[in-house]
Amino acid sequence: MRGFGFVITSIAVMALVLASGTGHAQTPVYEGGTVEGDGKITGTVTWTGERPTLEPFEINKNPEVCDTHGDGKRPSHRLMVSDSGGVANAVVYLEGITAGKPQSTAAATLDQVGCHYEPHVQVVPKRAELTLKSKDAILHNIHMYGAASYNIPFPDKNELVKRMRKAGVVRVQCDAGHGWMSAFIHVTDHPYYAVTDESGAFELDDVPPGKYTIKMWHAHWDVTGKTEKDGVVSGYEFPDPIEQTKSVEVSSGGVTVDFTLSL
Repeated sequence: MRGFGFVITSIAVMALVLASGTGHAQTPVYEGGTVEGDGKITGTVTWTGERPTLEPFEINKNPEVCDTHGDGKRPSHRLMVSDSGGVANAVVYLEGITAGKPQSTAAATLDQVGCHYEPHVQVVPKRAELTLKSKDAILHNIHMYGAASYNIPFPDKNELVKRMRKAGVVRVQCDAGHGWMSAFIHVTDHPYYAVTDESGAFELDDVPPGKYTIKMWHAHWDVTGKTEKDGVVSGYEFPDPIEQTKSVEVSSGGVTVDFTLSL
């Protein structure tokens, strides 16, 4: 949804690009520039009610590296709730904003450490470089689905760089026998995205005055199925991510928007 009442110092404030020869509007191009005002959206994503008991994942390959807890299990990282109820690793963003502060081009990293992806959820600007690493001296691979499609083997400690060229959500998993490994990358075409911290808090700053649609995304925590290879669990199936939508109006100063998750 468009913002209004602000000045963007760029050639065009907003452009609707028409598909060649079709007359159908494509996604508007985001224009970054100088934002007047001090608009800010802050809030939290919190858990309410009874909390689910998440079944740990079985470490069934390379326990010498992967069994970091020493019990043959890997606690699920799909839902991280603090003692105060804050939900980490949710993504909050403005949908359809077409002008505002400049988009970042900062590089990002996805690491494989102890058979776990770090970070589990992250935001990466479109066209930015993503460094893929492994600190584990065993075979991994990074299999990406969605807005990026890569299947990259890591036979030992190594790193390489890929450019994220398309906006959207990328789901990452390891197909080298470590089926519990998962991560999500939100490749963004504008800068108004945030990942909630350990307390469930987020902040979007330098927001132009206007009315917006703000969305919350969470990967979901339920296991709905398992895949097996030679009688051993090789992968897990999960529901579609949870998405919630609210309306928000930004003027001068800050505004608060909160989201809640529950069973």
